[in-house]
Amino acid sequence: MKARIASIFSAVAAMSCCLPPLILLGLTLLGVGTAGLAGFSATVGSLKWYFMLLAIAGLGYSYYMYFREKQKCQGAACKFVGQRMTRTMLTISTITVFGFLVWSAFPTSLGQAKAPITGQLAVFDVSGMTCGGCELAVDGAVTATELADSVKSSFSESVIYVWYSGDTDPAQFEAAMAGVGFKAVLRESEKR
Repeated sequence: MKARIASIFSAVAAMSCCLPPLILLGLTLLGVGTAGLAGFSATVGSLKWYFMLLAIAGLGYSYYMYFREKQKCQGAACKFVGQRMTRTMLTISTITVFGFLVWSAFPTSLGQAKAPITGQLAVFDVSGMTCGGCELAVDGAVTATELADSVKSSFSESVIYVWYSGDTDPAQFEAAMAGVGFKAVLRESEKR
């Protein structure tokens, strides 16, 4: 029983830096004001590696507790209650923790659109991005404005490229990113 609870705790700790930006993105898409939560999201993201260490330690503790409980119930008089559920939760938690660890360390570009040949390019320096979840939140916020033709962000470079057409003011993209907890500053804007 303790192993199951500790494994759930580990999975939540691993997701804690990525969930706030994604929740803020969802709230933004629903039209709910999120300015108060934006600073919280950026603060939690800056603590990402502490949460990852906590998640790995919690996962190790979960396995220790599971095998300790299993060893205590080796006799015929003892019944290990919930063994299948505990094993399932440990498996799900392990996949979650290591999935978020890999995603944080080696993000991939999922479904990034190619830049259009014509239009304008705005390059923003973005502070607060720490993982692939942050990239998804920033890309989603800019895309939700329906003013961008294409978006590509990189947390490792702390930059986002936005291709757009028309008379769009790049400040609208900055406001969209601020709505999900990231401070963006326009570096350059050019016609292509």
